[in-house]
Amino acid sequence: MKLAVYISGHGFGHLAQVAPVLNELQRRYSNCTVLIRCALAEEEIRARLTFDFQLDRESVDVGVVQKSAIEEDREASIDQLRHWLADMDARVQREKRLLAEFSPDLILSNISPLAFPVARALAVPSIGLATLDWHTIYSSWLEPDDPALAVLAKAYACCDLLCTPPMAMVMPVFPEQRKVPLIAAKPQPVSYALPVAASKTALVIFGGSAQPPFDYQALARCSGWHFLMPEAPADAPANVSAIRFDASLRAVDVMPYVDAVVCKPGYGILSECWSTSTPIVWVERPDFPEFPMLKGWLESHFPAAGMSRSEFSAGEWLHALEKSRQSPRSYPDPAGDGAQTVAELISRVLLRD
Repeated sequence: MKLAVYISGHGFGHLAQVAPVLNELQRRYSNCTVLIRCALAEEEIRARLTFDFQLDRESVDVGVVQKSAIEEDREASIDQLRHWLADMDARVQREKRLLAEFSPDLILSNISPLAFPVARALAVPSIGLATLDWHTIYSSWLEPDDPALAVLAKAYACCDLLCTPPMAMVMPVFPEQRKVPLIAAKPQPVSYALPVAASKTALVIFGGSAQPPFDYQALARCSGWHFLMPEAPADAPANVSAIRFDASLRAVDVMPYVDAVVCKPGYGILSECWSTSTPIVWVERPDFPEFPMLKGWLESHFPAAGMSRSEFSAGEWLHALEKSRQSPRSYPDPAGDGAQTVAELISRVLLRD
């Protein structure tokens, strides 16, 4: 069994959805050969996968240009998209040549538009897995008759089936869709000890984009709280500690030990907080079209509290931290294992063919 997998390099949320599915497939089929095409760093991918794989480290979509984890550059994003789509036909032909030698039995994509016309050209089935797509994102920024949207819609229409976990946007360009349960990494047993046992502890993490700036020194005023940060500066106050993540210690492994997670709203981090029942303190991200939908989940379904950009920047986090822990809401029942569901769907397609 050979599987070609296209993963967007826009943040870690796309990888966070795909990795549990691939791990489940490998558990079922030890002879499954996986080729991954993705621009993310190899160590980030290996930290989430439990098996060996082939990697072509190359960008397979354009995503969105980020000024920081909570601020998008709309104009630069649109310019980049137009440039990337200008030779879409040539890109598809190149992908076809690249995959011809590998000869995949199925192509899985989250959510590169290249993958689906390539699958159609190679006459192999294709499955999408996503909570957003670039046609839906850019439809919020472009006129409906914009040629870029037409190119994206044509590519995504080649998808045989789109699987959508919870927290998914409405994605009308995909002809066949199926809802699946939550897909999230699960914590593994680790020998981890919090730096200060007496304090309440918050993990501060912003995924694959640049951490937005804030007043580190102001966190000293957050009485009773200790903060774990992957990028903590050397001159941070005493209640801030650095933490390093790798394959042996992932963010989701630490979540059972902390009292809250401070983050931007994105599928990867929200799904892992959901799977570990960890309260969320989120920073508004109003420029990104996915944000209103995620905000609805945060305010209606999750034990969570929000901060404005100005509150976050000033280090005025204490109110939101305490509010998240006092929230009367609890996470919904995930109603199954989405990774197992998608792996079963892929198995059925492969066995049928």
